[in-house]
Amino acid sequence: MKQKYNFSEVLEFYEQNELNEIFSSDINDKFKIENEKKISEKTVNFVQEVNKEKPQEQQRVQQLPIISNIKNISSTSQALAELAKKNQINSMENKLSNIDEKFLSLNQIIENARALSNKAQNIAELKEIVENFEGCNLKKMATNTVFSDGNPDSKIMIIGEAPGNHEDLRGVPFCGDSGEMLTAMLSAVNLTREKDYYITNVIFWRPPGNRRPTAEELAICRPFVERHLQLFNPKVIILVGATAMSAIIETSETISKIRGQFLDFSPQFLENKTKIFTIFHPSFLMRQPGKKRLAWLDMIKLQKFIKNNYEE
Repeated sequence: MKQKYNFSEVLEFYEQNELNEIFSSDINDKFKIENEKKISEKTVNFVQEVNKEKPQEQQRVQQLPIISNIKNISSTSQALAELAKKNQINSMENKLSNIDEKFLSLNQIIENARALSNKAQNIAELKEIVENFEGCNLKKMATNTVFSDGNPDSKIMIIGEAPGNHEDLRGVPFCGDSGEMLTAMLSAVNLTREKDYYITNVIFWRPPGNRRPTAEELAICRPFVERHLQLFNPKVIILVGATAMSAIIETSETISKIRGQFLDFSPQFLENKTKIFTIFHPSFLMRQPGKKRLAWLDMIKLQKFIKNNYEE
């Protein structure tokens, strides 16, 4: 039995979707329009055939407006292809219109980070905010957010550069080879992670290939680092390596000139003045074992300072 079409619904469908084609009962039979103001005789016969079986449709068909931009059709698939193409173009236009809304300048990202960090009332809240922050591209390539470890009630805050491979996998700062060496150095002067110090980084996600963080990445993370310092309020800050040193005290001096000295540190974001002490990074000492003697002298100096100022 030959399939019957509801011609009024077909016209409505094509009018609503602004298509330039129309179904035909036979894919080889072209539907032609001789005049923009009237429908071909073949179409009228088709409508009459439909109306004979469904008289109630007659009034609806007569009331339909004449579509003046209907063109030839070769197949149903061609019509659907045009609809798909139209939807694809609309989707692309929507994406392009949203680009400006999604794009943020570096300054805007930094301001967003600062606004978020200021909401944190304690270290636990700050950690959650950092873990949910999406403004740093490093996070997209990292396994874990590496926030902190150690005793948050201690007087000493140790700040390193960025997580390495082991840190990224475990989500704990200084837990790889460099971390083991740093732990050994501090243990030699009776400082343990569990009791005596709290440790973090100036970057919370591993840079690819353990490369040095860029200036932009440091700037994005800086509001969180500053708020971290505010909430912890350390008596002594130990900076591990040149990157951490330049990120915190923003100096152009080399680490060789700064290391081993207790410097006053009183930025605007801290209520109380504190002391900063810079040491070589353990990874540097592994590459330059001749510098271990200087590192050991720094540890002795650190031990004496803490004993004279903070031990009861």
